Amino acid sequence: MNKKLIAVAVGSALGAIGAPAFAQSSTVTLSGNLNYQYGYYDNGGAGYANTTPGSVVAGVPKVRTDAMINSESEWVLTGEENLGGGMAAYFRCASTMDITGAAASNMCGRTSYVGLKGNFGKIDWGNNDTPSKNMIALYDPFPISAPHGQGAQMFNATASATANGATPASFSRRQNNLVTYSMPTINGFDAAAAFTSANEATASVSSTTVQKPRMYSAMVNYTNGPLLVGASYERHIDYNPAASAAYLGGRDSAYQFGVSYTFMGSLKVSAIYNNMKYDNVNGVGADMSVSTYGVYANWAISGPHSLKLGYGNQGSTKGTFTGTVGAYTGNGGAGQSGAQKLHTEYSYALSKRTEFSLGYARVMNDRNSNITVGTGSNTPNYGETQSWFGMRWNHKF
Repeated sequence: MNKKLIAVAVGSALGAIGAPAFAQSSTVTLSGNLNYQYGYYDNGGAGYANTTPGSVVAGVPKVRTDAMINSESEWVLTGEENLGGGMAAYFRCASTMDITGAAASNMCGRTSYVGLKGNFGKIDWGNNDTPSKNMIALYDPFPISAPHGQGAQMFNATASATANGATPASFSRRQNNLVTYSMPTINGFDAAAAFTSANEATASVSSTTVQKPRMYSAMVNYTNGPLLVGASYERHIDYNPAASAAYLGGRDSAYQFGVSYTFMGSLKVSAIYNNMKYDNVNGVGADMSVSTYGVYANWAISGPHSLKLGYGNQGSTKGTFTGTVGAYTGNGGAGQSGAQKLHTEYSYALSKRTEFSLGYARVMNDRNSNITVGTGSNTPNYGETQSWFGMRWNHKF
């Protein structure tokens, strides 16, 4: 169905129950995206059962299997009302849409917010991607999750519709109760900053209770023709990233840098660097840090053909902590706890809205690492390689 017809129909219906004076300056639009992948997972062999130094104890080999996954399919309601004086109110309500029936759909459970915009920029609040995550998306052409995604390897898991302290180690977040300010573009510069409310604060007053988990995030980008450069910073307060019973509070942080250049108007080459630091992980001062980087190419070959290539590298963990923080293994800086990932996807556009793709992804773990290849796979044994190949079907409406 034509989007404009939908907008008119929905707008008319809302106008019938609202004040007629506002109906002329308001629009509501329905859109969406169906994105599904089907493929074969080689989840790896026996590898190692643990990270004990010198241990040669093998794990149990993982099954090889096919799987179908829903990759961020959604239907979206957006609306805007002209308030005059160059100002407008707006909203977005995105909800999961899964034709497999596997994922429950919560109304406005995906990126959703309400806001106000004008010459000053815009401010919104709701369940939204952090400025840091939005900056990363400008340089990484692949989705953050799914077999092609690098959420676990590059950013220590992905967090969707997440409260403060939930999925606490992740630095790729769609965050609940997020207030975001975005400045207008000035001489090629864009910037945004955000913070969360402390809804998860405990009611108790105690020196041994983490009381106010909170998050701050900011980013800046500069565009000059085919060149794009950016940086972001994110801080988590009292998130307890290792879910330690002895945790007494800490400050975890990450900073990212991105750069891209588009050649001949069709080949975009980009790179990302990311550094994460977890402070006072176990309540007695132990810390852990990880550096990752990725390089990518996104080529609109000609006509309906396009190709994406990517390589990601997660370095070994550093610091004094021994244990698990999200997807990463801390071993007191002993090394061999990193992972590398290769991924590629060829796409053929059947129309402006429908695309068919073939892809391959492979993650190679060091001796003390067990990063997964992506959504749909099993957690591998330590030191194992996982791979996926398959197809993707995407339709936008």
